[in-house]
Parts: sequence; C-alpha cells; structure tokens
Amino acid sequence: MTYLPRILALDLAARAGWALAPCTADAVPRSGSIRFAREGASMAAVFSGARQWLADFLAVEKDIQLIVFEGPLTPQQMGGKTNINTIRQLIGLAAVVEELTYTLSGYDVREARVADVRAHFIGSNRHKRKEAKDLTVAACLRLGWSPCDDNAADALALWHYQASILNPAMSVQTSPLFRRRISG
Repeated sequence: MTYLPRILALDLAARAGWALAPCTADAVPRSGSIRFAREGASMAAVFSGARQWLADFLAVEKDIQLIVFEGPLTPQQMGGKTNINTIRQLIGLAAVVEELTYTLSGYDVREARVADVRAHFIGSNRHKRKEAKDLTVAACLRLGWSPCDDNAADALALWHYQASILNPAMSVQTSPLFRRRISG
C-alpha cells in the first residue's frame, strides 16, 4: 500500500514558512509565513508563539499525517555567519515541533537537511543564501505556485522534497530536463 499523506512542511525561524498539501503530483500546496512573536521578543516568546500557532493549525487541519521541518544548521554549515542566539532559536523551534507533535501523537515527524532540499529543488546546494532564496522563489513560480515570501518558498521546496521521497514520480517536476520556462 502506497503511503501518500497530507504533508505540512515547516521552514522554522522567527519568521517561519509553511506549506501544506497531499503528496500527489497534481497538488497545489497552500503556503504562507508567520512571525511567531514581535521582532526583538524573547526566545521564550518565540517558542511559545510557535507552539501556539502549530497547535492551532493542527486543530483546524485535522488530516495532516506527516510534518517535516528543515533541520537547524551548525555554525560551520552557515560559514560562521550566525550567532549563538540564532542557533539556540533554531534548535529550540525544532524541539517545540517535536514536543508538541509527540504530545498530540499520531504524526509522522521528519527532519530534512537544507542541502538536500536545495539540491532537489534548485539543482544544487552550492549557491549563496540570497541566490538560493531567489532560485527557490523562481522554481516555485515555474511550478505555478505563488509564495508570499522566501520563507513560504523554502517551505514549498521542503514540501516538494518530502513529497518526492514518498512519490518519486514527482521528482520529474524539478528535474532540469523537464523544467517549464516562465514566459515574459
């Protein structure tokens, strides 16, 4: 029996992106971004906001089976362009997702590496951050999706990555051989 769940993808950060759709080739994911607390708020406020938002989202979207999030990067992976507070926040947000979904039970929770998602969705994980974000938005537009910002685009890429693992026929959508050109 094929496992084709409804997937919620989370690009975790103080302003997080999300994408939601069933794991089917014809799916048009819904997506958006959310700031968990006001800018400059304490880490505790961000974690609390994240937990509340996710609990509310899962209460409304009752048929989500799989939740995938991008795993936090180490300082070495970020080329030294980070600080301890950012690292703590990213690890904490991942912990919030895992704790809440464990408490609620019934969810398949997975973590994906940013490098793997980028290689799948934009063909390489060697782009600088800004260029990778721009390429991710462009790839979303090629697929007919309209992310509200680069956080939503990252979540859409993550959704597609996870969906392609479960439904390999979807991989062709981001293959360079089959990419549609944007006219204009």
